[in-house]
Amino acid sequence: MYHELTVWSRGIIMDKEARDVSSCVAAAARALGYYADNVSDYVDDPDRTNCLVRRYARFGDSPIVDRFVYENPHPDWVVLVEETIIKAVNFLRGTPERGGVVVVNSVRDPQYLLKFLPDEMKAKISKFVVVDAVGLAEQRGRSPWMFVRNLSELAFDRMSTEGAEERLAIGLGIAAPLIGALTAATGVLPVEQVADHVADADAMLRGAAQHAVVDLAATAASPEAADAVPATHAASAG
Repeated sequence: MYHELTVWSRGIIMDKEARDVSSCVAAAARALGYYADNVSDYVDDPDRTNCLVRRYARFGDSPIVDRFVYENPHPDWVVLVEETIIKAVNFLRGTPERGGVVVVNSVRDPQYLLKFLPDEMKAKISKFVVVDAVGLAEQRGRSPWMFVRNLSELAFDRMSTEGAEERLAIGLGIAAPLIGALTAATGVLPVEQVADHVADADAMLRGAAQHAVVDLAATAASPEAADAVPATHAASAG
């Protein structure tokens, strides 16, 4: 068993959230006895405001041989911290066909977001997950408005979550629901044990319980079933 997680985000304005997602997943996997590591993409540094940046985690039941290869060659878990990234880049490069779980922070309908992906990218997705991470995040700290601003507003805001306003806890804000949705959708790591490594465990559990899923693998295998049962549904708390 081996999984590669790539988290795509925006430099400065949402960079800590991406680091938190990869760090928490790697920490939880390591605590469960897996070999794991997480790294930043140094090609992206220094983090330029709004530019695409990536953070990586990988884990498995065998030692990780290429520990100094920081870019995941075959990501099967992908998280988009900000929804417009879906139109910005091929974030599924190297992902095997029907092998990818994609989680997007958005309030939009999953089917609407899927319209922006070409067929060759959709063919690589097994599950497409959308979670309202902003709405589910716990509003805390001196600057809770950080997590309710949209991309255009954040573009003119240099305080964000970096620098003087950065909070040291790992797994706060919008990162927590994203981790929850990813953990629940993939089903590899136990949700409760991953929550132990997330600072805002309550928001993480809300993300695990409240997200929408399009099962593209099931739709591809049985188009008739897809017509009979809606592919998009809200995840239950159980």
